[in-house]
Amino acid sequence: MTNPLIPWILVQQLLTPSATQEVPPALSAGPMIGAVTLEEVRIWARASVAAATVEAILIDAEGAEVARDSKKSLEEDDLTVHLVLRADLRPNHRYRYRVLVDGKSVADGTDQVIVAPPLAGEKAMVRLVFGSCAQEKRFGDGAIFKRIRELEPACFLLLGDTPYIDSVDLEVQRRRYREFFSNEHIAATVRCLPTRGTWDDHDIGRNDTDGNLPGKENSRRAFAEYHGQGTIGGDDGGIYQSFRIGPVEVFLLDTRWFAGTGPSPVDPEEKTLLGATQWRWLLDGLKRSTAPFKVIASGMIFNGSVRPGKKDHWGTYLAERGALLEFIGENAIDGVVIVTGDIHRTRHLRYPPEEGARYPIDEWITSPLANSVITTANKPHPALVFDAGVEHVFLLLEADTTGEEPRLRCELRTETGEVIHGATRTLQQLSRAAAER
Repeated sequence: MTNPLIPWILVQQLLTPSATQEVPPALSAGPMIGAVTLEEVRIWARASVAAATVEAILIDAEGAEVARDSKKSLEEDDLTVHLVLRADLRPNHRYRYRVLVDGKSVADGTDQVIVAPPLAGEKAMVRLVFGSCAQEKRFGDGAIFKRIRELEPACFLLLGDTPYIDSVDLEVQRRRYREFFSNEHIAATVRCLPTRGTWDDHDIGRNDTDGNLPGKENSRRAFAEYHGQGTIGGDDGGIYQSFRIGPVEVFLLDTRWFAGTGPSPVDPEEKTLLGATQWRWLLDGLKRSTAPFKVIASGMIFNGSVRPGKKDHWGTYLAERGALLEFIGENAIDGVVIVTGDIHRTRHLRYPPEEGARYPIDEWITSPLANSVITTANKPHPALVFDAGVEHVFLLLEADTTGEEPRLRCELRTETGEVIHGATRTLQQLSRAAAER
C-alpha cells in the first residue's frame, strides 16, 4: 500500500531550501551610514533584485522609533537606494538603525550605532579619520579598518582611489563600487561609521587625469549612486561638498572634474584646477564658516614634490594655490589645515606664513590605506616636516574645544595602532593675529 503523504513530502523538499543551500542575501552591498546631521541621517544600500522595498528605521536609546524611510530598488539606479531619516536628533546622543527588505529585517547588528553630532557652537571633542589609496587585494586581515572602527570617529573620509576603477564605462564603475563596498572589511566599517568622500584619478577613471576625460559623466553618476552624501557638486558638475561636525568644518574638494578644462578664475592665462563655480563656493564657504577649525581636503597633494615626471598636483596650478593662501591671509581665516592623499607616501609639510596665509599652514598627506609604497615619491621640499613609506596608514584628526583653548591634534597611525608622527596646534597658533605679533 502506497503512502499518500510521500508525494507531498517530496514536493515540500523541493520547495524548501536545504540546510546547505545558500539563500541569496537581500542586500548585495551595505548598509552604509552616509551624511549625519542633527536634522537627518542618510543610509545607503544596494538591493539584490529590482522592485524590492528597502526600509531603514532609526531608533533611540529607549527603543522608540524616531524616523523611517523606504525606497524601491530600481534598475536605472543600479538597485541602489538612498534612505533619508529626518528627525530632530539630540546632540551627542546614540541611536540605532535597522534595515528591512520587503518587510524582513536584514541588517540589525549591535554595531549599527549612530552618534548625533554636537551643536555647532558648543564645546566638544570630535574625531575624524582620513584615508586614500585602497586596493581590496591588499587589505590583508583588515587590521587597519579594525583600528579605525575602534576609534569611533564622527566621520570616515575617503580621499580618492577608493576604489581603483580606471574606467569611465558605467557598468565597470558600478561593478567596482559594488566590489569595494561589499568587501568584508570595508562593509564592517561603513556599516557603523558615517562615511563621506571625494574621488581622485583612479576612481574618476584614469591615472593622473584631468577634467578633459571623455565619459566622466558616467563616473559622476556612479559616484552619486554609491555614496550616501546627499547633494554633491554644482549645476556644472563635480562632486565637491562641505559639512560641519562640532568644531570642524570640512571642505571636500573635487580636483579632477574641472582641472584643465578652461581658464583659471584668478588668472585667465593659466588653466583652472577647481573651476570658477567651485572656486567661488570654496572662498565663500571659508569666509562664512564659524567653525574654529577648517579642513581643506582633496585627493591631489598641495605641493609639487612627487615622483619624477608627475605633474598631477597643486604645484601645476600655482595661480589657484597661491590665491587660496592669499585669500586665507587677507581675510584672517584662522584654523585652516590641509589634508591630501594620492602619492603612496605619508608626509607632513608646514608652509611658512610668507606663502600667503600669514600663519603656518600644515598639510597632512595620508596614503596608502592599503596599497604599495612609491619609493621615488620621497622628494625633498623646504616645508617638509616628516616623510615615511608605510603601508596601511591613516590620519586621525582630533578637534577639542573643551579646554581653555581650542586644540587640533593630527596623528598618522598604522594598522597596528602605532602613531608614527603627530602634532598639536592651538587655534591661536593657526591664526594671522598670533603670527603678526
